[in-house]
Amino acid sequence: MRKPRGATPRNEPRLLAAALGVIILFWLAVSYVHGVLSPEGRGFLNDLLHPEPPTLALRIMIAALIGLGAWYTQTMFDRYAATVRTLEHERSKLQMVYDHSPDAVIILDPDYTVRYANPATQRLTRLDPEDLVGRRCFEAVLGLDGPCEGCRLDEVVRTHAPQTGVKHSVDSTRGEIWIESTFYPVLSQDGSIESVVETARDITDIRRAEVALQEYSERLEREVHERTADIERANELLTEEVAVRRRAERALRESEERFRSLVEMAPDLILVHIEGVVSFINPNGARMLGYDDPRDVLGTHVLEFVDPAFRDRAAEALRTTVVERRPLLPTEFRFLRKDGTTVDVQVSSTPLMYHGRPAVQAVAHDITERKRAEETIRKMAYYDLLTGLPNRALFDDRLAVAIARAEREDSCFAVMFMDINDFKLINDSLGHAVGDALLAEIGRRLSKVVRRSDTVARLGGDEFTVLLPQVTSRKAAGLIARKIVKALEEPMLIEEGAVPIDVSIGIAFYPTDGRSFSDLMHAADMAMYASKNEDVPFAFADPSLVMPGKDASRA
Repeated sequence: MRKPRGATPRNEPRLLAAALGVIILFWLAVSYVHGVLSPEGRGFLNDLLHPEPPTLALRIMIAALIGLGAWYTQTMFDRYAATVRTLEHERSKLQMVYDHSPDAVIILDPDYTVRYANPATQRLTRLDPEDLVGRRCFEAVLGLDGPCEGCRLDEVVRTHAPQTGVKHSVDSTRGEIWIESTFYPVLSQDGSIESVVETARDITDIRRAEVALQEYSERLEREVHERTADIERANELLTEEVAVRRRAERALRESEERFRSLVEMAPDLILVHIEGVVSFINPNGARMLGYDDPRDVLGTHVLEFVDPAFRDRAAEALRTTVVERRPLLPTEFRFLRKDGTTVDVQVSSTPLMYHGRPAVQAVAHDITERKRAEETIRKMAYYDLLTGLPNRALFDDRLAVAIARAEREDSCFAVMFMDINDFKLINDSLGHAVGDALLAEIGRRLSKVVRRSDTVARLGGDEFTVLLPQVTSRKAAGLIARKIVKALEEPMLIEEGAVPIDVSIGIAFYPTDGRSFSDLMHAADMAMYASKNEDVPFAFADPSLVMPGKDASRA
């Protein structure tokens, strides 16, 4: 940058000498004039050194004016010197800003000659800033004969307004690069262009990011286009669903009073809730929940009427209908009545508008009797009605599971087959009622002896089976058989007297006595007959059995 011209602090002595010279010349001029006008011709200096009384006041006034002129001259000099120092300080700060700017700063003459370049310029041009000064920028940087594309210096000179442009070039090491430049005019006092300040920064990374973003946008647009067909089909289905729902809502709004009268006579529970809080419930619905007055239910959150075991499912249903505004298909829940009892229900719900607010209508049908019937059917299918024990179907299923697990884990387990001795004689002599009571008592006693992991089943008549999935040795099976025999030793008391209970037990092991259901049951049946023939409480299918991993003494 050019340094300011004119006086500086270092020129103060010369300025002071010039001021003194002016004062001396003024003094001599006054002396000369005074000497000419004085009648005695004594001269100004003589009068000043030997003043006469009549001219003393005039001389003092002249001396005061001379001193005042000297003081004023010095004061103006001091102010001027202070202004010069301030300008010098501001120029230094501006120079520091240019030197430390992260952007390249170049000061150009209107003919493109570089007057100044800051250090940041070297990062863009790969040239020393001092090598640029005095040369035209397009010749020094790019080796061109004229201004490069994107340069706006001519427009700045023509319009006297700042201009911004982007320059594109190819670098041998970096490839394509983009430089953004802004040109600011510096005007002289007469309004002409004195110089132009150019600030430039590398926007290559920004342009590359824009290109990558554009490519990503195009790829995304292609993907959206590829999925348009699926979305359109889904929109058709959604549009149809929305149309149905809107027709239903409109019909409900038009016939709200008629709907209310029908709802109040409905045998099922019908309620309307807003964000889960009950706003309406019909009388039969209130009675289903144990309340005589429907008003006692209003303002209560619906989850309070749901059994704790079903509340997670109910909360999900609320989110479906309240938040997503989608109907809830018939779903089974269990309601908790006011007195603590429960009732099984099937609930369906749909969103609607209630008094101008989004709400949900829920309809609950009491399925307690149906659930009881289903439970009865299930028990009839898998449980013996007389003893309450699993029947042959459930026993077969559990035995198949035990075989699969033992085969997978390379383990073993035991199966018992049990028969009541002389049961036909008891049944014929004492009657079927006594026989049925005897079978029920045997089932009750067997259930107490075995563990929870074991399965006691009645196959039919007086035949019982016991599945022992955790028994792996003859010793353990024998202990359980002895417990069963001991539990059944006590006779059953009836009005006619005591009826003794005598059983024969056959024990078979997987896999030594059989690997299939039929083989195991056949082996246990044969062992039971061996128990009868040998008149012993229980017998094993193979007396020489030694279980895998067990020695003969422990078997």
